[in-house]
Amino acid sequence: MHVRLPIEPMLARSTEQFPEPEQRSGAWRFEPKWDGYRAISLVTDEGNVRIVSRHGTDLTDVFPEIVGALFATVPKASAVDGEIVRWTGGKLDFSALQRRYARRRYAAKLAKTEPAHLIVFDLLELAGRDYRRQPLTERRRALEGVLRRAPAGLPLALGMQTSDIGVARGWFDELSVVGVEGLVIKPASSRYEQDRRGWYKFKSVG
Repeated sequence: MHVRLPIEPMLARSTEQFPEPEQRSGAWRFEPKWDGYRAISLVTDEGNVRIVSRHGTDLTDVFPEIVGALFATVPKASAVDGEIVRWTGGKLDFSALQRRYARRRYAAKLAKTEPAHLIVFDLLELAGRDYRRQPLTERRRALEGVLRRAPAGLPLALGMQTSDIGVARGWFDELSVVGVEGLVIKPASSRYEQDRRGWYKFKSVG
């Protein structure tokens, strides 16, 4: 594999506005900003799954339900970027996610009674091919192909993404009620550059 864990993920810097109108046409991709644990997940050449947080903490044993979902869906020698979240009552619940982590010794039981989910939004490597130097649009296309094969019912989902500013504004206005923090704004042509703030985060107030 080309990807080795732990790695520093690509990051976002704060912005207080959407891109200017003349810059919008096809140049940007918009995604909800999820409230959870940022995680890089890897399926090795041998088929072993590892999940590591943004700061290098190994989360593999904490979320066995996600390990199983990745094993069932993602090819060997592949790595994806995403956010681990916990839904309770139809809303994102970061406190519940923290409790999952704190009770990691009971991970096998909690995976069934208090399951977490992985929202995948980027692809770093696929079946031994390094995608980090590919533009976001190409990484997204390949990622959609991978997640399309995911068996139903797994705690694994493709992150929402749009190039439509109207749709993005709708997400910004409407998804805060379920705990979405705002938007992540990404240049459509951007490469995946580790530990670089090449994306933007436009956060909801309050």
